[in-house]
Amino acid sequence: MNLSEVTYPKDTKSRVQNLLVQEARRKPKTAPRWRKPAALTFAGLALAGTTAAGVYVALAPVEDKRDIRCYYHADITTKVPVGSSGETRPPYITTGVFITGFDTENNPNPDDKNAGMQQVNDPINQCSKVWDSGTMNLDGITDDLIPDGFVDPPYGPPADHFVPEGADMDQNGNPLWPEPGNQASGHDVPFLTACVVDNTVAVIPGPAEVCAQLGIPALDESRR
Repeated sequence: MNLSEVTYPKDTKSRVQNLLVQEARRKPKTAPRWRKPAALTFAGLALAGTTAAGVYVALAPVEDKRDIRCYYHADITTKVPVGSSGETRPPYITTGVFITGFDTENNPNPDDKNAGMQQVNDPINQCSKVWDSGTMNLDGITDDLIPDGFVDPPYGPPADHFVPEGADMDQNGNPLWPEPGNQASGHDVPFLTACVVDNTVAVIPGPAEVCAQLGIPALDESRR
């Protein structure tokens, strides 16, 4: 989804666009894991304060949250190389939650590419699981996001090695896995922010300002 596709009052359009440009030029700031942007909804356009200077970013809802994109970097256009073959893949991994027992043989909606998948109520938690599994750092493509001194877990099931306390929780303190005990793999999970790209939830590594810096709306999480 582009900014031009977000519906909001005409008299605020130019102001919001200018503020987005100003925010995109700012140097990224590190935000603590517990910090969330405050939100204000106004006549169809949600505006969220993202900095102490009062810069605003548009929010947009996503009705269908069955298919979530987890981006490798704060870059929504650059494709990722696949080994040394010269081939590339999208700058994100898609993830979702399948409905247990869904009969794919008798799918009533064969044209629905997301048939058999549940709505994801917590995209940040969903992508945190993917990061925790190590899938987001295959071939070391996100080594640049791993903090200095961080020790990757050894290969093997989580039960076979020590996992740091708290690694089984996402940045909002929600458990990654429903099973009792620490079921996390222990790979680094960066701070994640939910934005909107192509009318799809896009979970991007970066602080609350990252959506504005990329010129895209943040996800309006008040509409679940």
